[in-house]
Amino acid sequence: MGHAGAPPRGAPVLTFLAVLVAAGLIAVFGTSLARPSEKLAVLVYHHIEDPATSDVSCTPAEFAAQMSELLANGFTPVRLEEAKAFLEGEERGPKRPVLITFDDGYESLYRHALPVARKLGVPMTVFVVTSRIGLKPQFTRYLSRDQIREMAGSGLFEFGSHTDDLHTDMMRIWNAFAPAPVSLASAVAADLERSRDTLAGIVGTSPLAIAWPYGKFNRDTTRIALDVGMKLHFTSRSGYSAPGDDLLEIRRVPVTRRDTPATVIRKARGGWL
Repeated sequence: MGHAGAPPRGAPVLTFLAVLVAAGLIAVFGTSLARPSEKLAVLVYHHIEDPATSDVSCTPAEFAAQMSELLANGFTPVRLEEAKAFLEGEERGPKRPVLITFDDGYESLYRHALPVARKLGVPMTVFVVTSRIGLKPQFTRYLSRDQIREMAGSGLFEFGSHTDDLHTDMMRIWNAFAPAPVSLASAVAADLERSRDTLAGIVGTSPLAIAWPYGKFNRDTTRIALDVGMKLHFTSRSGYSAPGDDLLEIRRVPVTRRDTPATVIRKARGGWL
């Protein structure tokens, strides 16, 4: 029996729980913030070819096997808006979220990634160098407008910016003009506006996200991209992102031709670093 005037047994525990509830750290009435132990793995691919001749390529069979293995291991492929909501900590986050991304926008994605996405129902995001759409300026052709439109129409592909025609070491150029970068800032703004307008003209919506070429950016280019309407900025910095992390410096994990389904699972789990 307790002493007169003493709080009932268990009161300290209840008070502690009340503090956690007030802070939003535990669930109330079935809702919760994204699980703090969860992190978003953003896998970045480039080219799919057979045989894989580049270190940033993989074969069609390997890609299909990697996507199947992600699903079999309980990962949830997410779209850009879902990734944004997860990083902002909005309510219940997906279990084991993973964002599948491609840089550049090669035609091989139409031939090899689209069938896998349709078969498995896996959403994917492509960051396109819009000035190269439908062209073959290098070793392989880029996606055409019709291919981009069909992929977006599948409901499984989103398209972001990889700039219009600044797929270069942009910071090297920026620093060279450092004494008077105003004109260069205007050029970057015009480039990103062209990229935005080109994609909007093809898929009907402006891009939510940008992946900086070679991961090169600074505070000025970040502001310019925000002004153009791009709210998610993906970098080449290796690692993972958790709720509360900066939406303007999202880390990614590269997938190479040396990867197998097992190593991709390890990377998606956060065991790459």
